[in-house]
Amino acid sequence: MENALINQINHNGVYVAVDVGTTSIGVSCFDVETDSQLAYFSFSNPQKIYGADVITRIKSCLDTPSAEKNMSDMLLIKLNEALKDNLGEAYNRISCLCYSGNTTMQHILRCLPVDGLSKAPFTPVSLEYFECEVAHEDNKAVINEAGNVREMFLPGFSAFVGADILAGVECLGMGKNDKYDLLIDLGTNGELVLINNQKGYATSTACGPVFDYGITGAVYGSECIKAIAMCIKRGLIDETGLIREPFFDSGINISDDITITQEQVRRFQMAKAAIYAGVSCLIAKADIDFEDIENVYISGGLGFYLNVRDAFSVKMLPEELKDKITVLGNTSLEGASRFLMAGDNRNLILEEYEGIRSRTESFELADYEYFQVTYINSMNF
Repeated sequence: MENALINQINHNGVYVAVDVGTTSIGVSCFDVETDSQLAYFSFSNPQKIYGADVITRIKSCLDTPSAEKNMSDMLLIKLNEALKDNLGEAYNRISCLCYSGNTTMQHILRCLPVDGLSKAPFTPVSLEYFECEVAHEDNKAVINEAGNVREMFLPGFSAFVGADILAGVECLGMGKNDKYDLLIDLGTNGELVLINNQKGYATSTACGPVFDYGITGAVYGSECIKAIAMCIKRGLIDETGLIREPFFDSGINISDDITITQEQVRRFQMAKAAIYAGVSCLIAKADIDFEDIENVYISGGLGFYLNVRDAFSVKMLPEELKDKITVLGNTSLEGASRFLMAGDNRNLILEEYEGIRSRTESFELADYEYFQVTYINSMNF
């Protein structure tokens, strides 16, 4: 823990939990005095103009020295505007913000150097809990015009498995017994954790924005999965992912808003194969069988809308997990909210975070030979 200032936090006013996602930002606001939620909203991450994923944003920071500060400022300004719009007069009662998110997003927000995230051995500046007080002159987006605000940044696992996943694991109460629990966070980065009360394994696999905007016009990634699953069932897409004639050139028109093209199917295949192979590698790394897994949680923006049957129709997950799945929403935001509202028990949650981290091994799939073979074999529908 870098800053042990928890007991100095203002225990009244409005608390704000923020999930800093690569593609979208989730926000939940609470009135501490009444223990009630005041607002819940999300908006597109304005940093997308610097790239759709963490790799391109890291590259932007390295290529242009001012890019990181610009990205931090644009996100805080957008957050500030959204808080004013959604909170009204309660905006000036904000006393604390808690940020959860992947490691790259947290580094950029804090303006920490990202060069260590750009190359092996992928060393973040910090993965520890951090807390500070932000004065008006320090912040381009002045949150709470009535006074200073305390900011908290939750700890993470590794360069590519961040605070968003650790917060989710703790919030869900995973890894409490001998049986394993598996968390699959579906988003721009597919982050995975397999854990029991003795040992844990964490990794990530690049999905790109396909689960968010994989098909032209699709509002949610679940629409992408649903549309492709339907086409497979109707024989319009074969098991190799090839769109049949007469739709190969023009694409398959699902509705006035959604058309599936061959290029989009191929991008989707790469994303779903990455998830399937990532799950398979975790199980192989832990040297366990499917029956050793008790619960499978699917989270992320996609998770809230996902139809599990569609996920298995496109072979995004091993069939053996079918009866173990619970589909959830944004567990990162839930975890940040839980931490914020824990009051004097925040130190206990930090201890739980440390216990989870200390028994969890983070590893890179790129260094794991089994991943490449499984990835190729997982492409077909």
